[in-house]
Amino acid sequence: MSTVELAYQEQGVPGGVPLFLLHGLTGEPATWDTFIAGLDRHTFALAARGHDRSPRAAEYSIDLMAADALAFIDARGFDVIDMVGHSMGGAIAIRIAQDRPQLIRRLVVEEPPVPPRRPPAIPIESFPEPDEPVDFDWRAVDQIRRGVRAPDPAWWDRLPAITARTLVLSGGETGLVPPAIYAEVAENIPDAKTAVIDIGHCIHGDAPEDFAAVVGPFLDSDAN
Repeated sequence: MSTVELAYQEQGVPGGVPLFLLHGLTGEPATWDTFIAGLDRHTFALAARGHDRSPRAAEYSIDLMAADALAFIDARGFDVIDMVGHSMGGAIAIRIAQDRPQLIRRLVVEEPPVPPRRPPAIPIESFPEPDEPVDFDWRAVDQIRRGVRAPDPAWWDRLPAITARTLVLSGGETGLVPPAIYAEVAENIPDAKTAVIDIGHCIHGDAPEDFAAVVGPFLDSDAN
């Protein structure tokens, strides 16, 4: 599997368990700036392939993006990390946690897409390419959306492989997936819980203080 070298924003002083943050589809590392500003940690906000300053590619999938992120982490010699992912970034984080369970200590997935267990696929509407320039490869949009909405019973079957202490964060009934589905996801991960912040799909952007109040203590505390 061919990987690409990712652009990133690094902040904080090296030491302790580093925190990796993965943005959503069409997003960028700067989406995490407000959250990072309230932390006292060594952080890496990665730009997925085809986004921000990361290279455009011929193919886009959660598997490829997970491989890109793992190559970045491995190149820096980290044995244990914490990870937060929003939407597409949450799907990438879940795939990494399934493939390399020993790597992730704490996992937060904010409004990740959840594939159906069986057909039919979740329908999607194709959007026309915008007239104005954008900071991502438009070809990634349909490829990723179709991939995460395809039935995937193996995705569900592999959730018990995740050993990280996990927080599945829902934006409520106006979010991407009903809270009951996120509760089912958490039930299939050995050490997981859910929280609901009733604000919609982009919790860390639309309710940053509420997001930090829930996610910060979860990442820092051994008691949760």
